[in-house]
Order: sequence, then structure tokens, then C-alpha cells
Amino acid sequence: MLGVLFLLSAVAADIVVLSGEEGTGPAPCSRVCSGTTGRKTTNWISLNELDWTAKGVKVDVDISGCGFVKTPTITTSIEGSSYHWEVTGTSAVYGATKNKFTIFLGHNRSDVNREHALLHSWNVQWIAVG
Repeated sequence: MLGVLFLLSAVAADIVVLSGEEGTGPAPCSRVCSGTTGRKTTNWISLNELDWTAKGVKVDVDISGCGFVKTPTITTSIEGSSYHWEVTGTSAVYGATKNKFTIFLGHNRSDVNREHALLHSWNVQWIAVG
């Protein structure tokens, strides 16, 4: 009878943060966290509701559950069922902190508002490293 021996060894994840807005911490404290605001649950706010002349929507994204101790580097994209390829600002992160950030999506069409974004399941997909 042949016996099979499996050797398991622990391999430490290698996350290295070379630079950050608030400097870097020790390597063991580095972390990667990702998420989405949700196709039907994103809390889009129409810019015209804020009395802005710009056309489009914005959303504040809560990343407090990640437990960052400093502001991470955040990369974003917009996912949806249609029309999201036409907007600008999909990777422009505003007001980033260790707990949140904001995305503004602009468009030349006047019908791009909260209802439009929800109808087409727009959501922010993000990854943060810090």
C-alpha cells in the first residue's frame, strides 16, 4: 500500500508598501482590503441636488471596516449594466482618509442622476492598500 505524505508549510503573505501619503508603517502592518458599494445599494447623490452646475452623481464610500491606521492608496473602477463607460471620474478619488473616500462621476447628459445610476446598477469597485 502506498502512502502519500503532504507537507504543509506556512507561507507568509508578502505585502510591501513602498510609499504612501502619510508615510509607511512597519511591513507587518500592511494590509489589502477591497469591496463594492453594491449594484442596488450604492447611495448615489445627484450633483444637481447639491445645487451644483455639474451634471452627474457622487458617492461616499465607507472603508472603516478595513481597519487602516493611515490613509491607504485606493484604486477604483465603476461596474454596471450599461452607460458607465461614458462617464468621467471613474478613478478619481477625493477626500481619502483611513475611513472613507468620495467618487464624483461627471457626464454631459442631463439625465445622469441618482435614478440613472441605480437603473443601470452602477457601483464602485475598489481596492485599498496601506
